[in-house]
Amino acid sequence: MDFFNNNDSVPYPKIEHLKQDYKFGRMLYNSFSGGASELTTILQYINENMSNETSPELKNVLMKIAIEEMHHLKILGDILVKLGFIPYYMSSRNNKWCSDNVKYKFNCVEDMLKYNIEGEKMAIREYQTLIENTEEKCIKDTLCRIIQDEENHIKIFESLLPKD
Repeated sequence: MDFFNNNDSVPYPKIEHLKQDYKFGRMLYNSFSGGASELTTILQYINENMSNETSPELKNVLMKIAIEEMHHLKILGDILVKLGFIPYYMSSRNNKWCSDNVKYKFNCVEDMLKYNIEGEKMAIREYQTLIENTEEKCIKDTLCRIIQDEENHIKIFESLLPKD
């Protein structure tokens, strides 16, 4: 089953000239590389891919989603640069990214999928907060486009949950 065609035809908006915005740039670090960030999510899904031997389909899905999350990380890094920041791997409070952010063990695949669904929902809430805190239309449009991907990831993970 191909889960990834839903958003393929929807392009990501171009990020053009941005005004320097210190407050927003600081906030953006949490989604870029905070504890529950794109960076963490990439490494979470890659770790799950490597650790999961139960389903080749699940391994493939995890890697494809990780690649989409890499694209999000790149977009957020580009925004940081255009806002005048260096894309350091840290949170808004200057905490450096740490591998403790990744959850390494789950009792079962269902627990892992539920954990991933909650992580995607958390990312959406964070992006919605960012949208409310910027005046830049291109940033709002870009974050809305990323939210579309995150919503699709939720649907994918939900479809993989065991049926009762």
